[in-house]
Amino acid sequence: MIKTGLTASVIVSQWTWAATLLQSSNVAWAYGVSGPFWYASGATIQILLFGVIAISLKKVAPSAHTVCEIVNARWGRTAHKTFLFFAFCANIIVTSMLLLGGAATVEALTGMDYRLASFLIPWGVILYTSAGGLKATFLASYIHTVVIFLVLVIMIFVVYIKYFSSDLIYKFLDKTVNYSEEECQAIYSADGTVAT
Repeated sequence: MIKTGLTASVIVSQWTWAATLLQSSNVAWAYGVSGPFWYASGATIQILLFGVIAISLKKVAPSAHTVCEIVNARWGRTAHKTFLFFAFCANIIVTSMLLLGGAATVEALTGMDYRLASFLIPWGVILYTSAGGLKATFLASYIHTVVIFLVLVIMIFVVYIKYFSSDLIYKFLDKTVNYSEEECQAIYSADGTVAT
């Protein structure tokens, strides 16, 4: 039986992807420190609802493997095909986004061409999954979660302890809030002018 800690690490690993990191950074920039908290709170609701719905669906349809099977049994073939189409499209979009995000990260860290990284990343996943099965995916998720937490702890230490204090960061944020749009464009443009 899989325990709660391993399940939690799998959820953290599988829900921490490029779009989540980018959007949490965007809401932090727009709304301050509370932005990522409220962004994560919205995702927490989905996780909690998924758990409750999954338990109730397993009671009603214990032999079903996918949502599309349940749709087929409840609403028929046309609804089943519609759900299959949208589920397939969602899987293609998410897989493409994860693959390109991972390839861009590998390119930024190592200098490897992103096209080669896009080809090699799936092969790595295929190899460890075929060699270790479901156990390997849980172990990989656990290792990913450890890496995520290590990076977070290191970044917090570097930002809040080594270089800046929390009071200094608050002063920086307070000063930044008072900038006009033209001042922000001048600060963040390449040549220091408003025109980009």
